[in-house]
Amino acid sequence: MPSLESIDLDRVLALHWLLEEAHVSRAANRMSTSQPAMSRTLGALRDLLGDPLLVRSGRAMVRTPFAETLRPQLSAAITELRAVLRDPAPFSPQTASGVLRVATTDYAATLVIAAWNAHVRPDAPQLDLELVPFGPTTAEDAARGELDLAIAGADVLGSDDRYVIKPFLAETFVSVVRCGHALSRRKVSLSRFAALDHVLVMTGSGQVSAVDRKLESHGLTRRIALRVPSFWTALHAVRDSDAVTTLPRRFVDIARSDVTALRLADEIPGFSLDLVWHPRNTTSPRHRFVREALFRWAGATKARTRL
Repeated sequence: MPSLESIDLDRVLALHWLLEEAHVSRAANRMSTSQPAMSRTLGALRDLLGDPLLVRSGRAMVRTPFAETLRPQLSAAITELRAVLRDPAPFSPQTASGVLRVATTDYAATLVIAAWNAHVRPDAPQLDLELVPFGPTTAEDAARGELDLAIAGADVLGSDDRYVIKPFLAETFVSVVRCGHALSRRKVSLSRFAALDHVLVMTGSGQVSAVDRKLESHGLTRRIALRVPSFWTALHAVRDSDAVTTLPRRFVDIARSDVTALRLADEIPGFSLDLVWHPRNTTSPRHRFVREALFRWAGATKARTRL
């Protein structure tokens, strides 16, 4: 018996229709080919399989015992192959299920949750979200298929051509104090801003250096009175003190905390985030639906701010 690799698909289909029809001309019609061409194919199949397959009995052709045994097995295999190659059912968010794993920072996790609740969950209620910390192995995790998406600073992966990297959003910083703070309704100079007690979020992001670089460009430094592990803790800290903390504007808008923005004479430079995924996911309908929802949310929040 020849190996599967030695037989092309056209011959497999021709064998299927020859055994189904037991008639060369009708099998040729099934394959949209000529009767002489199908006769030549039958001859080649006889040589390949070492069996006549169809033999003449009066004016008709009948299957050999080997062909009778082969026919149902081949028919089932062709049916399975058609199912494999059939166009997938149209994607329906309402019935979509499974888990999307997204690697994020503390800040980006807040964005993803807001976007998910606004643009994914209403249309895809059975789709689940899992957020994991962005870290040193994130790129390799995505390459192994263990992550669906990652949200990273625009300078983290650079131009790594192993991944699809698309600009997600541009963010600005806002320095916030408690409502009722003495400086909350005044335009504040950088020197006055630097003199305040500062709450620092220890995230390893570019937020700290952006503030310090701005101050250093004016010959100023600040005092870090409190270091905390998350943006939410920073908001809580400034609500109960006269300290200031500098956070991404979208985060403060989402948090809806009881704080107010300082009107700085010179703004702190912002930053941008990228949405990153492995090319294997680009054409996935489910993946594309989630990506488009995230981009739609980012665009909708571009110019909106509560402060």
